Amino acid sequence: MSQTLVVPIFPLPVFLLPQGITRLRIFEARYLKMVKIASREHGFVIYLNREEPRNSHWGSWVNIVNFATGDDGILEIDIKCHSLVQVSNQFSDSDNLAFAQVDKLPHWADSFEYGDSAHLAQTLKNFVASNRQLKDLYTEQPFDNMHWVTARWLELLPVSLAVKDQLTSANNFEATLQFVNSIVKK
Repeated sequence: MSQTLVVPIFPLPVFLLPQGITRLRIFEARYLKMVKIASREHGFVIYLNREEPRNSHWGSWVNIVNFATGDDGILEIDIKCHSLVQVSNQFSDSDNLAFAQVDKLPHWADSFEYGDSAHLAQTLKNFVASNRQLKDLYTEQPFDNMHWVTARWLELLPVSLAVKDQLTSANNFEATLQFVNSIVKK
């Protein structure tokens, strides 16, 4: 990215790494406005909404990949993270919709030797196959890409957002892989 962009910010306790996909239900007027802006411009940023102060100021920059209406008439959107971004200079408009400047951040270099991590890919493959929503969201499933596998596990594991934030802020794939391995092996 050659220039800093201003995009809507959605404060939400949703942890999503590049290539991660999730479904959101949108019903507040300001977030319906956000969807309209995001779909015609540059997407929006999921910014971890936590009570305690954060040491990092990153977010998940997402694009809307699907729209639907739930059985109850509420808008459902599937979003996919295309990169992590540095978030700065936040402000709100008259509708109390947050915006911020974003600058793309690097995420996990491809230089690490993975060692024996095939069990992570296989257990994730089994988990996705048994979960209808994940199977529907992830039509592409590159289980041979250990970065993708590790990222999906980190999103899914029931550990605190503070731990996930710390691992992501460190941008250390080896440490993240070891952490995920230690939990999945149990």
